[in-house]
Amino acid sequence: MTNKIAIAFLTKDRVELSKRTIEPLLQPSKFDLWWIDGSDASAGIDFATTRSADGAAKCHLNVRGGADPAIAYALTEMLKHDYTHVGLVENDVLLHSDWFGPTMALFERGAAEGLSVGAVSGRCYVDRLLHQRDGYGVVHNLGWGMQIMSREAAKLTLQHIRTHWTAENRRTFARLSGIDIGTYWAFRTNEHWTTPDWGNDAVLASHGFASLALTPSPVQMVGQKPSLKDQGLELVTRAVEDRRNDDAFALFAENTRRIRNRELDLGGPPIRFRGDNGEEIIFAHQLGGLLGVEWQGDWRLKWSPAFGGFAAQGFCASSIMSEGTRENASFTAIVSGPVKFMVMGGDKGGQIAVEDIKSGYIVRPQLMPSAAQSITQVVAPCAVSSRKVRITVLSGSCAFYGLSCIESQPTVTGYSFDHSQLWPIA
Repeated sequence: MTNKIAIAFLTKDRVELSKRTIEPLLQPSKFDLWWIDGSDASAGIDFATTRSADGAAKCHLNVRGGADPAIAYALTEMLKHDYTHVGLVENDVLLHSDWFGPTMALFERGAAEGLSVGAVSGRCYVDRLLHQRDGYGVVHNLGWGMQIMSREAAKLTLQHIRTHWTAENRRTFARLSGIDIGTYWAFRTNEHWTTPDWGNDAVLASHGFASLALTPSPVQMVGQKPSLKDQGLELVTRAVEDRRNDDAFALFAENTRRIRNRELDLGGPPIRFRGDNGEEIIFAHQLGGLLGVEWQGDWRLKWSPAFGGFAAQGFCASSIMSEGTRENASFTAIVSGPVKFMVMGGDKGGQIAVEDIKSGYIVRPQLMPSAAQSITQVVAPCAVSSRKVRITVLSGSCAFYGLSCIESQPTVTGYSFDHSQLWPIA
């Protein structure tokens, strides 16, 4: 390996888009291209296989499960190598032929203005801009459709990958620069969950790293249905002067410097979500950090971009999905204090058992089919206690989204998340 930069080209079918958008990414003297394909149709699979056969790309086929699992896979695989920077480009992003040099130069341009740059992009939407500078902007959401991260930023991305709450982003950037993005971003002052990439730049900023994008953006978005306009999105085609605020930028640069020097702890966004009511949510893919974790039986990956990012779908031993499995799907862990299991019935519903193994408490709710039910919270009550709790799928199937806790739970030292910890694809 001679290149120190790798970029993942993320595709799923839509061959007509891939044919157009791959061309600016074929620059083997500058970076390695990793083709991460999750196509269902033979046309997509054949195109990825044939187009990368000449060695222009490292082709990884059959990467299933959804967009966020593909992102986790791409970052995990690229970080196994000695790259200093890793990138992501989805196949609806058409870059200008000369995009790479100006985009990578943002790392040094930011450093010249007192920033430590964690991620850069050739794409910027108007409502994602935090600070307008000369020829570039500091951005509060680059999006995973097009960006390049430093190695440290990519590791932080994997460690913190989860859905986020809008207030987390607003709070983070208000603390850093005094600017409330809620006055102009797409969500305004609404409070709700956002997909994992919406919170990633807030994560980086809370660790002292800036996310920068070229303004104007040398990029086109292709194949958008609905159109960008109908989505309320506008690419930056000229400097957005009403986002130019030298004092706010100076405050952002100073506060992120203080974070890196361990003079300031911003307090979030944390790896595990903590709501304003004090409850901590440990999403299903984060449960490996608890004590005494055991996954038994048939669990499958369920992509959950609206809540958690990833969920575990468990099946009873007699279900069709579990042929040959001798035990019902179950999850066990050691927890402190009362906890709530966040669950939903599978396509045809199901029954689960939630039990406190120490006290003998057990409840067996029947879950309606997912189409007729929202996420249900099943309580395992207790006072002061550290004990094993378990969820078991008794019939049908169940989507398990994680645990909600009043007490902060102990975390195994050195625990980190990557794609290898996700379940097999359903």
